[in-house]
Amino acid sequence: MKNFSASHFCEVYPAHGAGSLCGRAMAAKRSSTIGYERLYNHALNIDEKAEFISSLTNEMPPAPDHFKRCSKVNATGPVLLSQLGYAEALPPLEFKKMSEDTENIVLDTRCYEAFGGRHVPGAYSIDITSNFATFSGWLLPENKTIMLVVYSPEQVSKVSMWLHRVGLDRIGYFLEGGMAAWSLTGLSTQHVCQLSAEELHDLLSSGEELVLIDVRSEAEYREGHIQNSVNVPVHELRNSYKDLGPYTKTVVICGSGQRSRMGASILQQNGFSDVYNVAGGMTGYSAAG
Repeated sequence: MKNFSASHFCEVYPAHGAGSLCGRAMAAKRSSTIGYERLYNHALNIDEKAEFISSLTNEMPPAPDHFKRCSKVNATGPVLLSQLGYAEALPPLEFKKMSEDTENIVLDTRCYEAFGGRHVPGAYSIDITSNFATFSGWLLPENKTIMLVVYSPEQVSKVSMWLHRVGLDRIGYFLEGGMAAWSLTGLSTQHVCQLSAEELHDLLSSGEELVLIDVRSEAEYREGHIQNSVNVPVHELRNSYKDLGPYTKTVVICGSGQRSRMGASILQQNGFSDVYNVAGGMTGYSAAG
């Protein structure tokens, strides 16, 4: 049995979230110990200095937008939570009117199945149960007031907390009664059809004209992808949509259906009318054989 010193049991609390993009191949652990890292951390088991440096500095993941913003916040100090106030509940008609103001954006935090069924036109879609803070900080413009669509009013405080943590403090309103109230008021909605792995396979086999966009990272795409798909990481869609045809049937895929749903919402905001999301993503597609 190995003779562990006291340092082996020393707790380590990284200054980033679990699975963060702060570095290459970050583990999805919120804390660790020096002993655990010495035994299982791949980088710490590399003997050659040059190889060690290369493993940590090559193929670094792209830095989300909020990294620079949060560095500034950390340097100057954040606004006190007591000064930020709380999101105001708005009934559907008032919410709709406010959503049409170009100074506001709508953020739908429900799962991709619910978003696909019906959502406020032009809304961003980022599921609160996904890597919510990272992608909110990455995709949402910091100079807009955020209007929330949530399952219940109780979720507003949790959503707001994660948005504050990535420097998004302008949280103004939430939809009172959720999408049920929106629909009962007779307001229009948008939809994103969810394709199963089998439906995607049949569609690709049919020869029908379409564009299949894979919104995973370049590294994930290199590991395996569907033939003739186009790799556009989801954060790049904010600008790269201009290189795509808004009137062509567009199918979006990722690893699970989460990032592809985010991408589909961005495409809809920019005039894409025939957009589909692959439920289960590449994981489901591979499992289906």
